[in-house]
Amino acid sequence: MAALLHLLNQGFDVFSLALIATLVAFGFAVQYVETRTVRPRRNYLRAALVSAALALVLVAMPLSIGSGLIVGLMLWGGFSAAGLVWAVYYERSEPL
Repeated sequence: MAALLHLLNQGFDVFSLALIATLVAFGFAVQYVETRTVRPRRNYLRAALVSAALALVLVAMPLSIGSGLIVGLMLWGGFSAAGLVWAVYYERSEPL
Protein backbone atom coordinates (compact mmCIF):
# COMPACT_ATOMS: atom_id res chain seq x y z
CA MET A 1 0.00 0.00 0.00
CA ALA A 2 2.80 2.39 0.90
CA ALA A 3 4.58 1.56 -2.36
CA LEU A 4 1.42 2.32 -4.33
CA LEU A 5 0.93 5.64 -2.56
CA HIS A 6 4.56 6.53 -3.20
CA LEU A 7 4.15 5.74 -6.90
CA LEU A 8 1.00 7.84 -7.16
CA ASN A 9 2.62 10.83 -5.46
CA GLN A 10 6.19 10.67 -6.80
CA GLY A 11 6.02 8.68 -10.02
CA PHE A 12 8.59 6.07 -11.04
CA ASP A 13 12.17 6.54 -9.87
CA VAL A 14 15.02 4.32 -8.70
CA PHE A 15 13.77 4.28 -5.10
CA SER A 16 10.30 3.17 -6.20
CA LEU A 17 11.63 0.35 -8.33
CA ALA A 18 13.93 -0.80 -5.53
CA LEU A 19 11.04 -0.69 -3.06
CA ILE A 20 8.80 -2.79 -5.31
CA ALA A 21 11.58 -5.29 -6.05
CA THR A 22 12.32 -5.63 -2.33
CA LEU A 23 8.66 -6.22 -1.47
CA VAL A 24 8.26 -8.83 -4.21
CA ALA A 25 11.47 -10.63 -3.19
CA PHE A 26 10.41 -10.59 0.45
CA GLY A 27 7.01 -12.06 -0.48
CA PHE A 28 8.63 -14.89 -2.44
CA ALA A 29 11.03 -15.56 0.45
CA VAL A 30 8.18 -15.81 2.95
CA GLN A 31 6.25 -18.16 0.65
CA TYR A 32 9.32 -20.35 0.16
CA VAL A 33 10.04 -20.57 3.88
CA GLU A 34 6.47 -21.45 4.77
CA THR A 35 5.88 -24.02 2.02
CA ARG A 36 9.25 -25.64 1.32
CA THR A 37 11.14 -25.85 4.61
CA VAL A 38 10.73 -28.00 7.70
CA ARG A 39 11.59 -27.57 11.33
CA PRO A 40 14.10 -26.63 12.74
CA ARG A 41 15.30 -24.71 9.69
CA ARG A 42 11.90 -23.03 9.26
CA ASN A 43 12.04 -21.25 12.62
CA TYR A 44 15.57 -19.97 12.01
CA LEU A 45 14.57 -18.71 8.56
CA ARG A 46 11.51 -17.03 10.04
CA ALA A 47 13.75 -15.22 12.52
CA ALA A 48 16.05 -14.16 9.66
CA LEU A 49 13.10 -12.84 7.62
CA VAL A 50 11.76 -10.86 10.56
CA SER A 51 15.26 -9.48 11.15
CA ALA A 52 15.49 -8.42 7.50
CA ALA A 53 12.09 -6.72 7.66
CA LEU A 54 13.09 -4.92 10.85
CA ALA A 55 16.32 -3.82 9.18
CA LEU A 56 14.29 -2.25 6.39
CA VAL A 57 12.02 -0.43 8.81
CA LEU A 58 14.48 0.55 11.53
CA VAL A 59 17.67 1.14 9.52
CA ALA A 60 17.00 1.61 5.80
CA MET A 61 14.01 3.92 6.09
CA PRO A 62 15.67 6.40 8.51
CA LEU A 63 18.81 6.24 6.38
CA SER A 64 16.83 7.10 3.24
CA ILE A 65 15.27 10.19 4.82
CA GLY A 66 18.49 11.36 6.47
CA SER A 67 17.39 10.75 10.03
CA GLY A 68 19.37 9.44 12.99
CA LEU A 69 20.65 5.92 12.68
CA ILE A 70 21.92 4.98 16.15
CA VAL A 71 18.56 4.28 17.80
CA GLY A 72 17.37 2.24 14.81
CA LEU A 73 20.54 0.16 14.84
CA MET A 74 20.20 -0.49 18.57
CA LEU A 75 16.54 -1.50 18.23
CA TRP A 76 17.26 -3.70 15.22
CA GLY A 77 20.13 -5.43 16.99
CA GLY A 78 18.10 -5.99 20.14
CA PHE A 79 15.01 -7.31 18.39
CA SER A 80 17.08 -9.53 16.09
CA ALA A 81 19.02 -10.98 19.01
CA ALA A 82 15.78 -11.60 20.91
CA GLY A 83 14.31 -13.38 17.88
CA LEU A 84 17.37 -15.58 17.55
CA VAL A 85 17.29 -16.42 21.27
CA TRP A 86 13.61 -17.30 20.95
CA ALA A 87 14.26 -19.57 17.95
CA VAL A 88 17.09 -21.39 19.74
CA TYR A 89 15.07 -21.78 22.93
CA TYR A 90 11.96 -22.93 21.05
CA GLU A 91 13.90 -25.55 19.09
CA ARG A 92 15.51 -26.92 22.23
CA SER A 93 12.28 -27.08 24.24
CA GLU A 94 9.66 -28.24 21.73
CA PRO A 95 9.62 -31.81 20.41
CA LEU A 96 9.71 -32.42 16.67
